[in-house]
Amino acid sequence: MTLPRSNSAWIDGAADDGVVTLGDPRLKAPTAAIGTADAGVLLATLVTRLRELNGAGLAAPQIGVSVRAAIVEVRKTDVFPDRPETGLIQLLDPVVVERSDETTLDWEGCFSVPGYLGLTPRAERITVRYTTDAGETITREFTGYTARVVQHEIDHLDGLVYLDRMSDLTSLTTAQNYLDHHRPEPAAGR
Repeated sequence: MTLPRSNSAWIDGAADDGVVTLGDPRLKAPTAAIGTADAGVLLATLVTRLRELNGAGLAAPQIGVSVRAAIVEVRKTDVFPDRPETGLIQLLDPVVVERSDETTLDWEGCFSVPGYLGLTPRAERITVRYTTDAGETITREFTGYTARVVQHEIDHLDGLVYLDRMSDLTSLTTAQNYLDHHRPEPAAGR
């Protein structure tokens, strides 16, 4: 089975057109609440960009819009062939209301930090209250890899990138070195 290719420009350390990168003040700017009346076009843009980039999540500040909107849609790729997939999750005005004490350490990368990955601790389980694109406010628990991606995207809404969460920068590596030296062997059957 051939998996979709990860964004080769990102692997090479190049920023994709229209993605706000580390050092741009918009990435750290405060974000404003967004209502569902204003969210439709933005969510559609985020979905289109995420699918073009072939990533796991994208937040509005990453495309230069300082509002509290993010999406998650985890799919397997050639760089991450064993990550569990999710359907599309659209988060408007998300708030983490609970985090587990249990954490896991795993590799993260970011389109706003092109070409790098690092081991980042995250809560294994989180509960998030957010508004859906249909205007419904719900509270939902996320676990494992999905919880990791949701936390990563909510961090963008709070002006943080995964580097801010890393307790030890010695694992920071280029994407190519991750592929060559650090990526776990894919599961059997690939």
